[in-house]
Order: sequence, then C-alpha cells, then structure tokens
Amino acid sequence: MSAKNRCFNKKRLTLRTICFLMRRLAVAILLLASMLTLGINANAQVKNGVHSKLAKYFENEQWEDLAFKCDKMMVLEKYKNDAELYLYSAYAYAKIFTMCLDDPKLLDKTPEYLQSYDLALRYSVNAKKKDKKTKILFPDNDDLLKDIAVIGMYYVDHYVSVKKYSKANSKVRKMLKTYSDDNFITLQGCLAAITGDTATANPIMRNLELQAEKGKRREKDEAKKILNLGLKFFPDEPVLVYDLEIAKNPEYATEHAKPENAKKADFMVKASAITDDDDDDDDEDDE
Repeated sequence: MSAKNRCFNKKRLTLRTICFLMRRLAVAILLLASMLTLGINANAQVKNGVHSKLAKYFENEQWEDLAFKCDKMMVLEKYKNDAELYLYSAYAYAKIFTMCLDDPKLLDKTPEYLQSYDLALRYSVNAKKKDKKTKILFPDNDDLLKDIAVIGMYYVDHYVSVKKYSKANSKVRKMLKTYSDDNFITLQGCLAAITGDTATANPIMRNLELQAEKGKRREKDEAKKILNLGLKFFPDEPVLVYDLEIAKNPEYATEHAKPENAKKADFMVKASAITDDDDDDDDEDDE
C-alpha cells in the first residue's frame, strides 16, 4: 500500500477507515477505562522515598492532607528539586480528582479542585524531570505514573462521548507525558487520525494495521476479560454491561446510548469547560 493511500487525512477518510479507527478507539478506551472500574492499585506506595510524614498520609489515603502538605513544602527552596515531593503531590491531586467525581460538593469548599487533574499531570512530569539525573524514583514508581494517566480516562471518555475529539486528543497528549504504553499509543493514534493530525497518526496507524494483519493484537479479547472480571465485582453494572457489548460488537454503540453516570456527569461538564485548550501547558524545567 502506497504512502498516499495510507494517509489518514481527515478530509479523505473512507467509511472503512472510519470504522477501523472507531473500533480501535473503542477497544483502547475499553482497556484503559476498565482499569478505573476495577480500581487503581490499592497497595501502591512510593518506593525509595525518604519523606516519612508524606508516606503516612499516602498510606492512610489522606489525599487532601497530602496535597496541602506538599503545597507548603514546594515553596521552600530546599525542596525545589525534590522529585519525591512532586510525585506525592501528583498522586494526591489525581486522587482528589476522583474524590470530586464521587462527591462534587467538595467543590463548594475548594473550587480550585476543578483543576486537580491538570495539577496531577503537571507535577508528575516535574517529578520525572527532577529524577532524570539521579534515577532514584523511576522506573521503580512507574506504576504510580500509570495510575495517574489512567485516571485521565474519565476526561477522554467524556470528550469522546460528546464527540469532542480534539479535546480528547489534547488530553491524551498530556497524559502521554506522564506515562505511555501500547494502549495509550493506540488511543493517541486513533484520536490523532480522527482530528486530522496525520503526522502523529500515520506511523501509529500503519503499525496497527500491520499488527492486525499478522493477527498479533488481542485488545478486544483482553477488554472482554477485564470487563467480565469487573462484572464479577459489580454485577449488572449498566456501564460495564454496555462496554462489554461494545467489546463484542463495536456497532452496538450505533443503536444504543451509553448509560450515564449522573454523579460524575455534573463535575465532568464543569471541569472540561475550564481546562484542556488545544495548546500544551509549559512544564517547569529543571535548573
């Protein structure tokens, strides 16, 4: 196939290509979003750390206390390049974001929590930069970075559901600065192609096509496995049942609307309205 025929230009997408992209997008979202349903690693800890007070907050899941303590420490000169501090803060704000999804009334007390996930991404990138030379924290704590990135699937799922693919693509680009694996790269490729970012999409989609032709990818089966496991813990959960049907047949979505999670919808509408322009934020550089 020629490079010209492989070009996923938004203006020239064929029906076959669109179906291919949407199937890949649905599977990628299923794989990542299903991790949220089963819960983020409850036993996660910051490895190789030295801040015992922060570790205690982390262990007790006192996310607001942890974020507040980190905010106070960050303004001190002695901690300006402390990668561990930024990792703790990033994880705390990611968890605060999920707390707001469960209880939007937290915003009445602390309106700035609307931007909690943006802070989580920013601080996680800072943590990686500050650890670049010493390599004390990473890759040993990559599992925490993965948790932070996966939590962002709440945004991606929301944007895709309302067909704001550029917003979803922008969010994924930022998530990839925190953590990357095959599923996130697949997600990026699909969204980039749909939004016309061919420079990003073409190499990813070519690789996906080659792998699909060779029968080496098993995303759909993996998605079904994860979703079935989720249904064991949450029987008859409407969103899980819906996602499982899509995993079996992506065309299911054309005739059935996704069930809404009312308690999360209100927060996501507010949060997505004030964040995620299409320009990447400038991240703090090491000195």
